[in-house]
Amino acid sequence: MKINLLSFLTSYTVLSIYFYLVPLLIPMNDIFRFMYMLSFFPVAYLLAKILFGKGLESYGLIFFNGWYKNLGIGLSIGFIGWCLLYGVRIIVGEYTVTGTQSFTDSLIVLIMICAGFLVGSLISDMIVRGLVFHHFGNRVSFGMLILIATILYTLDDIWLEGLTVNNFIFSACLGISLAYAFYKTHSIWANTGLHAGLNIAYGLFFGVTGNVGDGIIQFKVVDSTFFFSSWLSSFFALVLFLIIYMVRTWFVQPPVSLEATKTHAEYKEGQKIITP
Repeated sequence: MKINLLSFLTSYTVLSIYFYLVPLLIPMNDIFRFMYMLSFFPVAYLLAKILFGKGLESYGLIFFNGWYKNLGIGLSIGFIGWCLLYGVRIIVGEYTVTGTQSFTDSLIVLIMICAGFLVGSLISDMIVRGLVFHHFGNRVSFGMLILIATILYTLDDIWLEGLTVNNFIFSACLGISLAYAFYKTHSIWANTGLHAGLNIAYGLFFGVTGNVGDGIIQFKVVDSTFFFSSWLSSFFALVLFLIIYMVRTWFVQPPVSLEATKTHAEYKEGQKIITP
C-alpha cells in the first residue's frame, strides 16, 4: 500500500505540475498552448509505464465498444445542463445579452472551445479521477472513493478559480457528479463528456480565456436581485448528479475480459465492499 500510495502521489504531483504550473511560467499563444496540452499524453504514458508498468489505461483511458456512447451521453447532459444554467441567469437578469460575434469569429471561437475544453477536460479527469480510481478503486469504500476524488477536484478548482465559499461548495457538488459518472462506467468517457459539455457551454459565453466578451455570445453581467443567484451553479451541479443517476443504465461498461487494463478487474473486485 505504501508503494502504491507513493506511486499515486508521484504521478499526481508530476502531472499536475506539468499541466497546471508550467503553462503559467512559460508564455504561450493559443496554438502553442494546445500543442503543449497534447504533449501531456506521451508524458502521462511514459510516467505510467515507469510507475505502474501500464499505459494510459492507468488513468481510465480505455477504448472499448461503446466508449463513444458514454462520451456522447455525457457531452449532451453537461452541455444542455449548463446552457439551461446560463438561460436561467439571463431570465433572472444576471446576464444581459447584447449580441453575438460575427459568423467567422464565432466559428473560430467554437473550434477553439470545442478542441481546447475537450482535451483540457480529458487531461484534468485523468489526473484527478483516473488516478484515484486506478489506485483506490478496490481498496476503499464507495463513499471514501468519491470523497477522495471530490477533494482533489475541489483543490484543482480552487487553484484555478480561487477560494470562496460559493466556489468551494460548487466544486464539491460538481466533483461528486463527475466522480459518480466515472464510478458507474469504470472508464473516463462519461465523466469527461459531462465535464467537457459544461465547459463548452461556458465557452460560448466566456471563450477559452474565461473573460466576458471572448465567447460567441456577447453579454453584460449585472447585479441580480434574485436571492438564489449566487447558488445557481451549485444547484445545477447537483441536478447533473441526479440526471446521471437516473440514466446510469444507459452507459456502457468495458468488459471484464478486456486485456488492456487491470483497473476494471480491480473495480469489479472493489464492488464487493462498495455499494452504489
